Amino acid sequence: MKKQLVASLAAAMVLGVAGTSFAAANPFADVPAKHWAYDAVASLAQAGIVDGYGDGKYQGDKTITRYEMAQMVAKAMARSDKADAAQKAAIDKLSVEFASELEGLNVRVTKLEKNASSVKVTGEVRVRYENTDNTPTNVDSSHSLAVRTRLALAGNINDDWTYAGRLQNDRDMLANNGAGVNATTFDIAYVKGHIGSIETTIGRQEYMPNYGLFLDSSMDGVKFSFGSTIKANVYVGSNAGFTANAVPYGGGAAAPLTINAGVIGADFTYGISKDTNLVASVFQFKTTERAAAVATVDPESKIKLYNVGFDTKLSADWTAKGAYGQVDTDGIKGDNKAYLIGLNYKGADKTKVGSYGAFVSYRDIQKNAQVAPTFDKAVVKDGQGGKGYEVGFNYTPAANSVFTAKYVDLKCDPSGAAVEKAKLFQAQVEMFF
Repeated sequence: MKKQLVASLAAAMVLGVAGTSFAAANPFADVPAKHWAYDAVASLAQAGIVDGYGDGKYQGDKTITRYEMAQMVAKAMARSDKADAAQKAAIDKLSVEFASELEGLNVRVTKLEKNASSVKVTGEVRVRYENTDNTPTNVDSSHSLAVRTRLALAGNINDDWTYAGRLQNDRDMLANNGAGVNATTFDIAYVKGHIGSIETTIGRQEYMPNYGLFLDSSMDGVKFSFGSTIKANVYVGSNAGFTANAVPYGGGAAAPLTINAGVIGADFTYGISKDTNLVASVFQFKTTERAAAVATVDPESKIKLYNVGFDTKLSADWTAKGAYGQVDTDGIKGDNKAYLIGLNYKGADKTKVGSYGAFVSYRDIQKNAQVAPTFDKAVVKDGQGGKGYEVGFNYTPAANSVFTAKYVDLKCDPSGAAVEKAKLFQAQVEMFF
């Protein structure tokens, strides 16, 4: 790649990041003031993105290596906190293109990012409205309006380890006769680094293997990540907390019961092509607590999950996914399978105003296969499962804001309870800062 072209591309990416003017002094003798790339090269030099060859020359006609370009990208990444949304998007694309070279520069990149900002704070606010219709008996509040606020912290401990934390506040505006429910938790707190060649994450962390068919939860423990052709994550710890209405325990207990469970498991991703991935996971949970009032729950009960699936890019705009799995629980037989198929068109990008997408999926989660899935209202109370479809769309009306609306229609297995159908309309706005 010719350096003159690189200068042009990099200038468009980082001039706003550099915070320098086009009148910056140029340290290179072989780039005269009348040269077409003078302003770009001068600004990039002053910003520290390019530094020539140490002899006072830029040598703009010389072909540079991918390693040299990766060094420029690394320096731009270190100044990305001063970039606007478009510039950050450009930097992100370049970081993906030169990922392998940047990995070789890991220590240098870490130091640059640390110098740019020792601690970074980002945030998200989500306002969500839901209308629920469970028939023949409406077991949930028919309307809800909730506001969720998240503040995320990220910082470098040293050249090898980083820290991440997140403070979350949930407020239900319509609960308790309008008085609202207000809860704040520190729901993520972990350190991440490498032990040898294995990436290690220690602390409270989220995990959602295989599209969330069975699990979208939090764990207190350790995750080991490794592999290139087959990427693997191994989990050991304690799940942050199930409830009896979210797992096949209790057989229809009237009140939710917190059940903390030891967890050990692994998930795998194998890219069979650039557009298609195969996934699999296996997990085992063992209860450590239960409510004594529920005599049918064995305090030593185990849940075993098995899950396989795929995702594939059908075209530039269309993607498909599917997953199938089984849940085996001590003392509970049958009705323990689940599957999901889904199709997505494009997708709203928070950095691109006017971008949009649509999605549709069908799922069947049998009553003894519901653990802690990612789907809102995927199941209803008392372990009844859910079978039906979901359809929705999303749109970016303004920078860093995404609107999403969806409709869910499920049939349930009453198993002696009153609910046979569950319908949900959900609309939400997410704002990022």
